[in-house]
Amino acid sequence: MIKIEQIRELENKVHAAVSRIRSLTAENERLKQNLQSYEERIDDLQKQVASFKDDQDEIEAGIVAALEHLDALEDGVGGAATRPNAVTDRSATR
Repeated sequence: MIKIEQIRELENKVHAAVSRIRSLTAENERLKQNLQSYEERIDDLQKQVASFKDDQDEIEAGIVAALEHLDALEDGVGGAATRPNAVTDRSATR
């Protein structure tokens, strides 16, 4: 036969289980909100990384273009520097 003490013990365990379930449900909701916040932050950071990469590519292309211009200028100045010497050499032979 079931005793009143067993019923009270069962009732206490049920109350404890319900309380624990409520606590875990609230914690689960907080964790879901945190996860959503973290996912939004990750998306923002990924957009920043993509933007930085685009900027880096643009900077790199600008540097390469500047170096190509400098090379062309150097070639032009280098060729002009040898020409006056050739003119000077001809003047000296006259």
